[in-house]
Amino acid sequence: MYKKFFIITAILLAVAAGLTASVSAQGPHRGFGHRDGWMLKHMTKQLNLTEAQQAQIKSIMAEERTKTKPLMQQLRQNEQAQNASVNGSFDEAQARAFASKQTQIMSDLIVEKQRTKSQIYSVLTPDQRQKALQLMQQHEQRRQERLQKKSEQPQQTQSK
Repeated sequence: MYKKFFIITAILLAVAAGLTASVSAQGPHRGFGHRDGWMLKHMTKQLNLTEAQQAQIKSIMAEERTKTKPLMQQLRQNEQAQNASVNGSFDEAQARAFASKQTQIMSDLIVEKQRTKSQIYSVLTPDQRQKALQLMQQHEQRRQERLQKKSEQPQQTQSK
């Protein structure tokens, strides 16, 4: 159960990175090269995906993008509308309504990511799933190390 959780989390991170890249690609920098299948190329290299697996995962990710793109647009539009209505006074009811809308959209995004993660997971072999677990653990360890370094930096400058 514990291993399955980490494998699924690893795939979720991969999907989330793909989603982030697709959203970032809409900006002026076009996603810094992470668009155009970067995540699939990375997965192919790290997990030694077959051509059939690549085709399946590419299809899954394309379907995910078509479902999440409108949700991401809704998030941005709601935030823009909220920012446009700022007038110097605080309206708690309005703030709660905004938060509620954003929460529902984020919930929908998470559900889509989980669905995608599950679909991708089902394409992998047991060995690939194990490798994904190892990669996810390494990624999480590096992330924790970066967070720890960041939290130590302000303390170092304060003590000088």
